Amino acid sequence: MLLPPGSRRSWTAADCLPTDMETSGYSACQRRAINQVWTACGDYKFEPQFLAMQSDGQPDLYMNCVIGLVHKWFGDELPKQLFAAWAGDARQAVYDDLAWLALENAVYEKELPKRPALAALRQVHASAFFESEYQLSRQEWMEKNQLVYAIQSARWKTVLGQRLPVLTPWEKGLSEALACPGTMSGEEVAAAIRAAFQKYLRFDGTAHAKTPLTLHFGERWAPLLTKLFTTEMVRTDDLAIGRSAAVGENGMVRASNALRSHLRSNERETEDRDYVERCFGRSLYAPKELALMEQRDCTGNHLGCHLWFTRGEPSPDKPVSADAQRLFQQAEEQAKRNRAAYVKNSDLYQSALLRLTEQIRNCMLIHQQPDAVSARQGHLDSRRVWRLPVLGDDKVFLRSDEESTPGFTVDLLLDGSASRLHCQETIAAQGYILAKSLADCGIPVRVSSFCSLRGYTVLRVLKDFGEKNGERKIFDYFAAGWNRDGLALRMAAELLDTAPADKHLLILLTDASPDDSHKILPTGKVPLSRDYDGQVGVEDTADEVRALRRKGIRVAAVFMGENANVPNARAIYGQDLAPIRRMDQLSAAAGRLIQTEIRELSG
Repeated sequence: MLLPPGSRRSWTAADCLPTDMETSGYSACQRRAINQVWTACGDYKFEPQFLAMQSDGQPDLYMNCVIGLVHKWFGDELPKQLFAAWAGDARQAVYDDLAWLALENAVYEKELPKRPALAALRQVHASAFFESEYQLSRQEWMEKNQLVYAIQSARWKTVLGQRLPVLTPWEKGLSEALACPGTMSGEEVAAAIRAAFQKYLRFDGTAHAKTPLTLHFGERWAPLLTKLFTTEMVRTDDLAIGRSAAVGENGMVRASNALRSHLRSNERETEDRDYVERCFGRSLYAPKELALMEQRDCTGNHLGCHLWFTRGEPSPDKPVSADAQRLFQQAEEQAKRNRAAYVKNSDLYQSALLRLTEQIRNCMLIHQQPDAVSARQGHLDSRRVWRLPVLGDDKVFLRSDEESTPGFTVDLLLDGSASRLHCQETIAAQGYILAKSLADCGIPVRVSSFCSLRGYTVLRVLKDFGEKNGERKIFDYFAAGWNRDGLALRMAAELLDTAPADKHLLILLTDASPDDSHKILPTGKVPLSRDYDGQVGVEDTADEVRALRRKGIRVAAVFMGENANVPNARAIYGQDLAPIRRMDQLSAAAGRLIQTEIRELSG
């Protein structure tokens, strides 16, 4: 949708409306939206191709006015022909969003002299765009498209008279090309849009049909439309890395009663696996070994799911597709933003790092007993005396090793789903500070992120045990996709076999909101499939936490998310939880949590 102030918007296509425009079958809010369009254009026989609706079902006044003004100034056929030019294209949602930016500016300038109140409406709309970061749900973060974000952010900062976001020359050129002035005719605006798309997006005027299950960010309006219409909506799974620096929402989407939901069939498994491998890198395990893991772990609520362990290394035998290449570029750009954000706030982060390191080290000194090592002096070890005359080994004494290695390891598991798009830089910094402080205290630490996509739960190892100064790799963290927390915990348990100690502490950085597009398959007890989200997801994750604890694995979490999810976090992790709202709370909260866990592990 185009310019969503404050909350997710849903754009409803005309083919969802009765051809005679009888609105009696629609809600009061929908009828109000239609009336807003009619009022703006003055044509009460006009059948709008789009309606602008908020996620709560309320109409978007400003954008419905824009829809009406486009009809008033440019007629009915020209916009239909314009949007029809890329209908069905794999990037249709992106083209729609950007086209509406161009149309909005043109009709605003044309109409403003007659309706000065538009200026105030426009500013309210622009302000709400940047406020939406704190109002969007986890699913809505998946709608973000990096390019659309950047162009929208530039537009609305211009409206507010604020400093423009940092744009690449390419993005800046596209933004300027889409700032169509009110002096243009409809034909000139349409031509300008097509020219911009051809120059900057390589759109040749021919729609290239989207492949099945291609996700166009902005189409997560499905839950809303499912409530409004009897249609079932498609739930898709392609990957994109969003940009948290430009908050708001994108995605002009058209609702059609021809859209139907469907589950992926087994026929796509090979294609899905190849896609996941191209996006995230080659598997750490051979196919047979991975298949055995899936037999163990993909059971119960996770039946039909798949696993993917990776270090993010590209597969030499897999060609790099255009989509994968774009993903790598976005990931690299996000890594740069992560590092830049850490440098910018280095005073705060360094202070947190030092405080946390001191807390952990003091706790270790109190609760960790030094190991006894063989030496040439100390207390005589009766078990080794024989080695002196027989082997000539004079290390027959024992002394305390003050630099002994702790008898446990720590795994940091970062939620890498799209719900974390708005705080990627913060999560990367949190992961680095936690890992660096633990490593500086001599505690073996591994850091991984997880997300899910196309039925695959992907666990990406960012920093492994034994990697000296490997904490810098944590800044390669990025957020995308969904999160099947319960299955991710099972995968983390699989990795513990490679840990250099017998005792383990698993710490999650999470918002305690499991959500995956792959449904829980029906069983004999539950004959209907269920969504993996809400209370179902929370209960499944809590079950997995309890299962790990029964195995002797300590599980704790640092929670940073919405207040509404605090009960979920408590239900999953119990008392082993450190809720924080800001980065300056990390060292104190995480310090207390880690100290508690060290005491338990040492006892």
